[in-house]
Amino acid sequence: MMDLKISELAKRTKVATSTIRYYVSQGLLPEPKKINKNMSYYDKSCIEKIRAILFLKDTRRYPLSLIKNILKRMDQGLSLVNAEAIENSVFGTTPDETKSLVNEQEFLESTGLTPTELSEAERIELLMPYLHENNQRLYDHEDISFGRDVLKHFLEMGLALKDFDFYIRYGKKIIEQEDLIRKKLVKGTSTKDNINTTVELARRADFTRGYILRRLLQRKTQANIKIASALTGPLESVIKSHK
Repeated sequence: MMDLKISELAKRTKVATSTIRYYVSQGLLPEPKKINKNMSYYDKSCIEKIRAILFLKDTRRYPLSLIKNILKRMDQGLSLVNAEAIENSVFGTTPDETKSLVNEQEFLESTGLTPTELSEAERIELLMPYLHENNQRLYDHEDISFGRDVLKHFLEMGLALKDFDFYIRYGKKIIEQEDLIRKKLVKGTSTKDNINTTVELARRADFTRGYILRRLLQRKTQANIKIASALTGPLESVIKSHK
């Protein structure tokens, strides 16, 4: 099959030429080969790409930014099914969740945060919107829960959001170290093995972070209790002796 004019591509996929050009502008489709000022040809692979875009957009309800990730994996030789599965595994994406993404105003109404508080939380990266698409921030259920149940309560307790920016500083260092381990594991492997290893490591690393931080907190709390008991013990003895 030879490369296609945009009119031929539109006919085969039943997608308007304006939509095809939009997909190109968003990086979902490769730039066409320009023959002259008025003539361009699209690679035949655009047919399957457009079909995948329509399926992921209309059936799965994925936003274009996630579709772009899936298409990149397909370019690496993965099937649509496997590419979608990897997106779900690494980023925790599910079709049902992407249907419930909300804009900034809806996020503020759901969390009780003010625009100023939201701006500050995002400035220091304590809150990171699930998606940035077409210059619009989109938030998922996890963003809402964190904003409503954590950040809002911190503020109501009289704490400043900047008091918690250490999570970002040390979190970035942890992620950097995890990525060094990932690169060591995938060095010299095939694209498919690279992706499978990345997915597996992401899942186990996510559990490891939570486990270690919980245990560290438990040990710190136990140590504080022992110190408090040691300090109050003698005082209680003095009080009893004067009764």
